[in-house]
Order: sequence, then C-alpha cells, then structure tokens
Amino acid sequence: MLRILTMPGSWQRLGGRLGQICLGVGLLLQLAAAMRCKVPYEKVQQNYCYYIADEDPLPSSFSNVCYQDKRTSRVCLESEDEMHVLANYLYESGFQNGTQFWSAGHRWPGDLQFYWNYFGRARAINYTNWLEDEPTPRMGLNCMLLTLQSGQLYMSSASCHAHAVDICEQLLVNEPTVMH
Repeated sequence: MLRILTMPGSWQRLGGRLGQICLGVGLLLQLAAAMRCKVPYEKVQQNYCYYIADEDPLPSSFSNVCYQDKRTSRVCLESEDEMHVLANYLYESGFQNGTQFWSAGHRWPGDLQFYWNYFGRARAINYTNWLEDEPTPRMGLNCMLLTLQSGQLYMSSASCHAHAVDICEQLLVNEPTVMH
C-alpha cells in the first residue's frame, strides 16, 4: 500500500491501480529530472550535455576547467553519431575550421594505446575518427585533440602542452564501464 499526504497531518492509503499510477508518475518525474543538463551545460539533441569552457585556448591539458571548476569530465565520444552531433554543435556555435579542442583521450602509460581518461580511470575508446597517420606512436604526444574541419571532428595525438579549447560533458545516463 502507498500512503500519501492528503491534508496537513492526515495520511490516506492508496492501493491497486491508483497506487501504481502514482508510483509510475513519480518514477517518470525522477527520470525527467535526471535527463536535464545542469547549468551551465547546454543540451544538444536528446542525449548530450556540453559546456565549452572558454573560447580562448587553454595553455595545456593540465589546465582542465572541466574537472577543476565543474567536477565533470572532458568529452568522451562514444559513437559516430555523437561525433557528428558535437561537430555540428561546435560549427553552429561559430567555431572556425582548424579550432582544436581538448578531449578526455589520453595515452595510458606503458601500452601506448589511447583511452578515455574518466576521472583518472581508463575507458576503452569504441569509436575513432583519427586524422591520417594518427595516432602517432611518438613519445610525448600523449593527449588527444579534436580538430574541427569542414563541419567534422578529427582526432589527433598531441603534446599535453598544446593550446586547445576545453569541452566538458555531463552524462545523462549511468556511469560508463571503467577498465583500470
């Protein structure tokens, strides 16, 4: 039985179908609240929340506005669809061809593979759109940049001391699977 407050200090029992409806509406309201982007993130299409930290490039990957100021991750692109959605959003926001953005992509020590660095833990990269001859195996190019070209985003390995714009991401779904 479900009890609801009907008047100050008085509870009424609900049972059967009405109780199920109330529970269903409550769950839908919780789900709807979970599917909203937090301020200052902007909802892009149905599934994505992004925040462009600043239009001026940061001096290095270590100036991570997403983690330091927002307590979120840099963007982790999980699919071709998400890559296109973000590219269109950036292009429509006025970013020019050649603009570079920090992502959460990072080469994990010891194996030279790139992973999404999700709060210090490695997550597999399931979709890639590397520039030609990327990722380079050269040491010292351990961070992943996203470069806007003709309305598309391309991945490249770069020095973590490059200048790029931060893109923060708020997840609307459960936490991703972590490898390390």
